[in-house]
This record gives sequence, C-alpha cells and structure tokens, in this order.
Amino acid sequence: MGAAEALVLAAVVGGLFWLAGPLRRRLERWLARRLGSGRAAVGRVVVLGRRRNGTFSREDRHDH
Repeated sequence: MGAAEALVLAAVVGGLFWLAGPLRRRLERWLARRLGSGRAAVGRVVVLGRRRNGTFSREDRHDH
C-alpha cells in the first residue's frame, strides 16, 4: 500500500466517522434514556477523612 492509498483510506474513515456523528449522538441519547440516566447524572459526594498513617477513609467508618 502506497502513501496515496493510505491517505485516501484515512480520508474515507474520517468522513465515515464524521457522518456517523449524528447517529452516534442519537444512539447515546436513546441508551441514556433506556438505562435511566437520572440516577447516573446525579453523583454522590463522599467525604474522605485522613487517617493518622496518611491514608484516606470514609468519615462514617471507624478506624480499627
């Protein structure tokens, strides 16, 4: 395969990727609705406390 064929192949792959963008976004929205993104969109903050040895742990746990 010569340099010209590689460039044409790269252009074709890039063009297909660009054309597939709207389809990909539509599929991502559909999957987000199917999987219930409402739960995934709202994150939970976990506060980590520092132990004496320098590692971290959750505040609601006790060091044993």
